Amino acid sequence: MKKLVLACCAVVVIGGCMALGGWAAGGQLYGSYYDGALHPVSETIRDASRLMRDRISYHTWWADGTWHSGWFDEDAFEARVEDVVNDRVDKALEKFNQDWSEAEPGTLPPFSLPKTNLDNISSLDLTCKSGTSNRFTIDSGTAFGLEGDFSIVSNEFDNGTWELEVVANGDEVIITLPDLISTYDSIEITSRLDALIDITLPLYASKIELYAESGSIDAELLSAPELDLTVCDGLLYAYLGGQPDLYRIEAKTNYGPVTLNGEELVGPDSGVSRYDNRKSITAPSYEELEIMVSGGGSAELYTME
Repeated sequence: MKKLVLACCAVVVIGGCMALGGWAAGGQLYGSYYDGALHPVSETIRDASRLMRDRISYHTWWADGTWHSGWFDEDAFEARVEDVVNDRVDKALEKFNQDWSEAEPGTLPPFSLPKTNLDNISSLDLTCKSGTSNRFTIDSGTAFGLEGDFSIVSNEFDNGTWELEVVANGDEVIITLPDLISTYDSIEITSRLDALIDITLPLYASKIELYAESGSIDAELLSAPELDLTVCDGLLYAYLGGQPDLYRIEAKTNYGPVTLNGEELVGPDSGVSRYDNRKSITAPSYEELEIMVSGGGSAELYTME
């Protein structure tokens, strides 16, 4: 028995030495046979390494409060990720449908603003449209908000601007602006489809733009170095901060009147379609005021001093 074991070991050693000698001389060690030919061991090892590289990857992820990692077949890992994502989406949709079904008939889910710090909000772009109702109030409060029966067309933040487009569906819709923000870079408010907007708080900004396409805008106080007011067939009524002789005014009309402190600057009574006093204003500190009435509407402005 011992002689047989010694003989086998000798055969293995001699075979190994011959294999090494053949490989050193430029030969190949063949380890498999397929497709009608012998294939060297180096080719088999190369194909196996490529399979490992192309099919198996190392992944690390966070779940359930801890890190997980491991080697995974790529197709199996992608299928697992897809299953997890689909499961989360299905649960979110199921919860939304449940919340919706439990809401009172004829109501919408509560309005919510995207999460952001007040310091990140520098501009407002608000558009109000009539639905089954046309009354809007812009008021002050402790935070941004929206109350009433309404439909949201768009509601998002973009580069520091809150963009809101809302339709009134019943009674009065109240848009709340926070007291903590004393001034803005820009404010743009638009009335469409006969919406009636009552702005009960003073507005302060570097630039204020109001558009009364139809309906009306009634502003408590507008204070900005640059005011751009446009009326089509609606009505604009506003108080302006400062003295009238500090305003560089350019007023234009196609028909409807523009009045300042009861005096018609342009319109049918004066017979003037364009008013411009910018060359006569020499004060070092002044406000730019542009007013345009493109239809049969009117702009009625008053200064506080």
